[in-house]
Amino acid sequence: MKFNNQEVHAYYEKTFERHHRDLAAVESGAKSNLRFNKKLGIAYIKIIENMKHYKGELAGQNIKLEAWQKKSICIAFGWEKKNSRGKWVRRFNTVFFFIPRKNGKTLLASAITIADSIIRYEMGGEVVIFATKNKQAKLAWTGVEHMVKAHKELKDDSKITYGVITMQKTDTKFSTLGRDSDTEDGSNPTIGVADELHAHPDNSLWEVVESGQGSRIQPLMFGITTAGSNVFSPGYNMYEYAKNILEERIEDDSFFAFIAEPDKDDDPFEELTWAKANPNYGVSVSKDYMERQAKQAYERPELKNNFLIKNLNIWTNSAESFIPYEKWKACAGEMIDFTIPGAIPILVQGFDLSIADDFSAKANIYKYQNKYYVKMKHYIPKENLFEREKTLKVPLVSWVNEGWITATPGSTIDYDFIYEDMKIHLDSCKAVTYDPWKAKHLVKRLEDNGYEDNIPIRQGFGSISSPTKFFLDLVKEGNLVHENDPVLNWMVSNLTIISDATGNIKPDKTNPNKKIDGAAAIINALSYFEATQDEKTVNVYEERGLRDL
Repeated sequence: MKFNNQEVHAYYEKTFERHHRDLAAVESGAKSNLRFNKKLGIAYIKIIENMKHYKGELAGQNIKLEAWQKKSICIAFGWEKKNSRGKWVRRFNTVFFFIPRKNGKTLLASAITIADSIIRYEMGGEVVIFATKNKQAKLAWTGVEHMVKAHKELKDDSKITYGVITMQKTDTKFSTLGRDSDTEDGSNPTIGVADELHAHPDNSLWEVVESGQGSRIQPLMFGITTAGSNVFSPGYNMYEYAKNILEERIEDDSFFAFIAEPDKDDDPFEELTWAKANPNYGVSVSKDYMERQAKQAYERPELKNNFLIKNLNIWTNSAESFIPYEKWKACAGEMIDFTIPGAIPILVQGFDLSIADDFSAKANIYKYQNKYYVKMKHYIPKENLFEREKTLKVPLVSWVNEGWITATPGSTIDYDFIYEDMKIHLDSCKAVTYDPWKAKHLVKRLEDNGYEDNIPIRQGFGSISSPTKFFLDLVKEGNLVHENDPVLNWMVSNLTIISDATGNIKPDKTNPNKKIDGAAAIINALSYFEATQDEKTVNVYEERGLRDL
């Protein structure tokens, strides 16, 4: 992109770089099953530019696509692949656009959906526009309705009744679907359109729509969104997947990605940052508008988060999150095999227990060569798991199925499961640390079985402040290593703190839906290390040799 007559690299240009890599791969024969049909891509552009704006000062005028829109549309819909029957069909079955507010997001989605239904039609096609609520899906559907009504040929061919648009020549129907619809059945769609994916609490609607496409020859799932404040939403997961593709960490020839955002260290109050994040800067996103938004965000801190999310497309989990999420993600890494000769860590187990039907967590922390390696176990009662998932708005059932959470039988937590996991490591454990308020049963079992190195960690400001700060320091310095456990990631992102008059801090546990049990278990374990970091600690392995972990 050009800014002040200088070439500046914007992140969204990675989409075009990928396109040129693929062209080279086709030419070399490395991707002989693909081809780029430029005429097909241009056909989409022509149809879209023959449609009209339906609101604002441009209402009634033909759409004029900007260069970035033409390029991205041509790439997303001009590429084809040869299927198992030898027929050339659409390459990208998933198309993902990640762009900030006022960059023509909804207009683009509506126009592309209409164009695709015309060019790659199947008789009896179905276009399903879905959102968290049917009312939200109707807003995007209304964009299609207005465009159809403003186009003479489309209007003459279409019938609009009871929230359904039908293109009569091909019997293609446009309808909506929400979590609050009478049914969540996605029927047999050719195209599924998810507007504002960042607002979806889970992937259930996407899966319902996508699973209905099995019999379609060239189905399309189209996701378009701005950033949001929930880094555990399907929108964020898709955003991360898209970035991995653009940065060549993974390869998926069926997934198109367009991401508009500033670079990590860009100043949010600089004009260059605004231009890099907004591909339509200077067109639908004016300098005056961005100056007003930036000024408000600068002078009123409570508005900054919204400015970052909506105007700069920057994901933020919470303005109050204690652990910077980017720093936390950077700490993800592989665990060392501590059973190999010479790998002699110091192990402390920390746990945080629930009273009845809530999460419990156990953190094994291994200190080795001044780094702290975290292995987690999470526990939750199996009963009412689906209801709890809806309340917490995270994929608990998937996490259980993937092995990240142990679901114990019944409606209350079974401490025996936790004890059985703990005792595996007791022979090599320097200490067990815990919140004494909830731990009587488990500590008694430990003591009854001869383990005496149990250290209660009081949860008041005076006791927990230093290890909580120690936790933050380790993350910021990159000296803590975790396994990218999604449950722990969620809990760490929920961690906020409260302070007393003297500057001491402790985790805030007042919000019942912001679970932090995993983070609390880590802090309890780190209490031991923080208290002994200036001492020469005798390693239990050195005392009695390495045993099985």
